[in-house]
Amino acid sequence: MADEATEAIRRLKYAYFRLLDTKHFAELGELFVEDGTTAYEGGVHRQHGREAIVEFLTTSLGDPAIVHLHNGHHPEIEIHGDGTATGTWYLEDKVLIPAYDLVIQGTALYDDTYVLVNGEWKIKHTGYQRIFEERRKFTTGELISFTSRFQPEKAG
Repeated sequence: MADEATEAIRRLKYAYFRLLDTKHFAELGELFVEDGTTAYEGGVHRQHGREAIVEFLTTSLGDPAIVHLHNGHHPEIEIHGDGTATGTWYLEDKVLIPAYDLVIQGTALYDDTYVLVNGEWKIKHTGYQRIFEERRKFTTGELISFTSRFQPEKAG
């Protein structure tokens, strides 16, 4: 049973990343419980409720000129006996914003909470904290800034 639950949660999070990068935000919202929450960028951007999550993603990433990739891997999933589960995922991401001559890329750790609803796993909470992030000029690759949880910001 735990193996089935773990696989279902993996598939849920894989769908989250796929729907995020293909800009299917309304469909992504259906992966959450109605009162789901997010805490992106270490909690700088917090949303409460499916509608707020979809609105935030649509507003921040909906422009078709902004392209991005989010690779989530190395899941550490723990199934609890009460129809809940937790997971930690390693994230590698890249966001290209040519109109602002900007590329943002880095790594982070996602911490998730899942809940079983009518036999289907849903996301109760997701959020990440950066390990590192770099910002570069899209046209030249010149480093604009580098931050990590281990050292202060440095400009290029």
